[in-house]
Amino acid sequence: MTTRLIGLYSVALGLAVAGLWAAILVSGDLPEGRRALAFHLLSEALMALGVMIGGALLLKGHRTGAGIAAAAHAMVVYSTLNAAGYYLQRGAAGVCGAMVLLAILSALLVVLLLGRLSDRAASA
Repeated sequence: MTTRLIGLYSVALGLAVAGLWAAILVSGDLPEGRRALAFHLLSEALMALGVMIGGALLLKGHRTGAGIAAAAHAMVVYSTLNAAGYYLQRGAAGVCGAMVLLAILSALLVVLLLGRLSDRAASA
């Protein structure tokens, strides 16, 4: 059940990240210049794809799901902590708090998923 929940959460998180960036791009409220934004969008897209792919693989019970999801959630930790600082600087303390909570949740998932990989390796 836990694996299924992590998989569902991961897919939903990836979709939410893609939706957030679509809304930001449509609104024109771009946080940086075009060149910096291109690299930022690339890293966010890789993170969103990673959590969606890792989550889908977890849902299918594929053995690589835990590793991919763990790596992608580590990316989420970095991204959300970085975003927390950005939103705090803009005076959006509520959004900053939400980003910190997402970072904590993803950090816990990284530990849980890596633990599962370690258990699997020890039993092999």
